[in-house]
Amino acid sequence: MGKHIKKRFEFSKIVAVLAIIMWVSVNVFGCAMIVITLDTSPLVYIIASIDAVVAVVLGCYYHKAKMENVIKLKKEYGDDADFVIKNQHVYAPKDEEESILKF
Repeated sequence: MGKHIKKRFEFSKIVAVLAIIMWVSVNVFGCAMIVITLDTSPLVYIIASIDAVVAVVLGCYYHKAKMENVIKLKKEYGDDADFVIKNQHVYAPKDEEESILKF
């Protein structure tokens, strides 16, 4: 029988999940407080700010995942990676000097 390898979650994935949990809990709390107090004025700022935080966290997470996929495609396809990456709508520089990621 083979050993079971326990897969660890990446830190960025944990941060994204915690941000989504925080977003859901703030919105549920906000809805409950609207029903209880019948006043929405303070919640406008709280809910809008948590939405902005979650948008930034998820945007950074998806950008990181995109860059990791570019690296995987370059390793898998080699010189043909530029064609594959362009067809997936990911910017692939023509010159090596333009590239932020050096392979």
